[in-house]
Amino acid sequence: MSSRVFEVLQQMLKLRKDRSVAQSKRVQAEFERVRNFNLQVESYAKEYETQWVKAAQQGDTVLNLQTQANFGLNLRATAKSQEPEVQALKSQSREALDKALQDAQRLKTLQSFLAKRKQQRQRQFEKHEDKALEDVLQARQNIK
Repeated sequence: MSSRVFEVLQQMLKLRKDRSVAQSKRVQAEFERVRNFNLQVESYAKEYETQWVKAAQQGDTVLNLQTQANFGLNLRATAKSQEPEVQALKSQSREALDKALQDAQRLKTLQSFLAKRKQQRQRQFEKHEDKALEDVLQARQNIK
């Protein structure tokens, strides 16, 4: 294959790797955002449960106690309903990272191949040059 084909292939692999790395970063950021929001909702639920216990110990009205308890339960339910989305994003994030790593490995493999190919061509060129120099020296000795 010509070196131009390998250059184009290398550029395509670079673009592919860059896209997959960017996609991985976007999915990871979305996963972190949703996970942090879910953790925040769970934290609020715990806070309301603590307030509910304090209010109950202080003898607050039944209506206030029910309101606080219901709000805390709603927060917990919201956090629980977000769990499938968090898990899906976690899985997508892992898959996107794996794809980015695979693309980076493909590029690295091609670059390694091209470097070895270049070294091999350089050795062949040097060997050819040495042979030509020997031929010239041999020809000079035959002339004398």
